[in-house]
Amino acid sequence: MRALITIVTALSVGVLLALDNPQGFFRVSRGVSDKAGAIWNEKDVRIDGLRLLSRAEVERLLPLDRSVAWWHANATQIEAKLSQNAWVSEATVTSCPDSWTSRWGCFLVSIEERQPMFLATLNGDSWVVDREGTFLAPLSDLKSRSFSGRLVNLKGVAVSRHSPDLVRAQLSVASRLRETVEHEVSKTIVELEFLGQGDFAISFEGLSFPIVFAAGQDAKVPLPEQGARCAALLKQLAPRFSEVAKIDLAFDRVGVVQFKPAPTIQKEIAAG
Repeated sequence: MRALITIVTALSVGVLLALDNPQGFFRVSRGVSDKAGAIWNEKDVRIDGLRLLSRAEVERLLPLDRSVAWWHANATQIEAKLSQNAWVSEATVTSCPDSWTSRWGCFLVSIEERQPMFLATLNGDSWVVDREGTFLAPLSDLKSRSFSGRLVNLKGVAVSRHSPDLVRAQLSVASRLRETVEHEVSKTIVELEFLGQGDFAISFEGLSFPIVFAAGQDAKVPLPEQGARCAALLKQLAPRFSEVAKIDLAFDRVGVVQFKPAPTIQKEIAAG
């Protein structure tokens, strides 16, 4: 009852003010309305984690016209929309980690971008592939971005003849192969070729011959051990690199070195 009396009294006072000074009353009411609208709709959206993507690309995927309350209630939906971009691996939307007074209308959009790792050919076009085996975008798209990393050429990816899941599994193995082998051998990989049956031929920077590794499920020697064996062989063969045609580590406990055939010696026979 007391609350009802208070409400009626407040309304009566408002009516009297409006009759006494209508311009002032409506000016105050508009100010209150504008303030309420700002609190309800205005947002401070901060975007973190961008290296390849631009802020404009991310903002095009954000429902900036929605209210603050809608953002708080639908953060998962916003994250799903952001993840539709091929370069986005994961997106999270949270309140800004500032004081509690700014948490209502301030949002932090954190983007984890996919990491370009390989360059593969698909239907005659060069595509950028990430560490998980996802075909991200044509090479032309990456060239338009600020990317200072290094891509390894991939050969033998028969996308048209295999299921996407199989190709993704192959490329996932290629990612593990690249990281492990480069760490063990201490050399930069420039090209990786699928040979089938889980075997891969790797070309290193500065070497004119390929080295075959076994990375399939049936490989009897772990990759780190193959890498250590490779490093030891390269150190031993360093004086004879020009004679080596291929090194094959896809055997049980030995590494096979194939040398180039010896050149045929041509003798000059003087006429007469």
